[in-house]
Amino acid sequence: MSKHWAGVLAALITGISWGVVSPVGRILALRGVDMTTAVVLRTLLVVLLVLPWALVMDRRSLRLSPREGAVLFVYAVFAVPMTGACFMFSLKYLTVPAALIIHYTFPLVTLLGDLWITRERPTPLQYLAAALVTAGVWTGVFSGSAAEGGFSIPGILWGAMAVVGLSGQFLAGRVLISREHVSGTKLLFYSHLFGALIMTAVKHFLHGWGDVAALGLYDIGLIAAMTVFGSILGYGSYCVSLRYVSASTASHICTVEIPSGILIAALMSSEAPTIREIGGSAMIILAILLAAVPGGFVERLLARRNA
Repeated sequence: MSKHWAGVLAALITGISWGVVSPVGRILALRGVDMTTAVVLRTLLVVLLVLPWALVMDRRSLRLSPREGAVLFVYAVFAVPMTGACFMFSLKYLTVPAALIIHYTFPLVTLLGDLWITRERPTPLQYLAAALVTAGVWTGVFSGSAAEGGFSIPGILWGAMAVVGLSGQFLAGRVLISREHVSGTKLLFYSHLFGALIMTAVKHFLHGWGDVAALGLYDIGLIAAMTVFGSILGYGSYCVSLRYVSASTASHICTVEIPSGILIAALMSSEAPTIREIGGSAMIILAILLAAVPGGFVERLLARRNA
């Protein structure tokens, strides 16, 4: 398997793994669990699970220079408060399909960031994929909900913040992994460690800790599921994907989270997708296929036909 397709496969695993987070987070929200609590516990669990692994398998990844610490702290802001927490807050106000479809406008932002930040020019098919993602978002969320007045402004605002965070996370992750040669273990461990510290401070000063004692085993089990699938497996595959493909390519392929999340949500709850949401998801799946095509593929194909 070539490095490109290894990166594509890793990004697909990431998107499918992240697809578990949305329905589980929606269930937690409907059960009245504070989203800040869920994010704090999830990030702390990641730290506790990754630390033994790093001590045994990759002790060097725990070494941290002041410069790396500063850079990884900024990355953690994108990864945990902006992406993780804001997306969880959006699930309080939106259905899983609506939250996911808004969330995946981020490939457009990442595509623009590739031009000016990583200097990796997207392929023509990735521009088309970005347009399809936009059309899918409009079809799945706004074409119906806007007309019926059914969408939530707070939910959309929280979702927009998560979009900025996820785009920044992909762009910064691509630079750190491919250019700074930061290991995936170091990125995973310190981003969640710093993210846990940030969210612990937010919870302590804004919400307090009185709700933690009320969590049941079912709630803790759901948070553990988000940790294993959304963070350990999802972020591990994400780090692999950014080693081999551009941030724009990885971000488009990760939109597989939308149909997988909608399917899992339909199986776990009564929130079945609407016809518009299915149509929007179909457009996004097509965008994934276009984004997965390696750069220069179309040009080489045309050259063979003309030869």
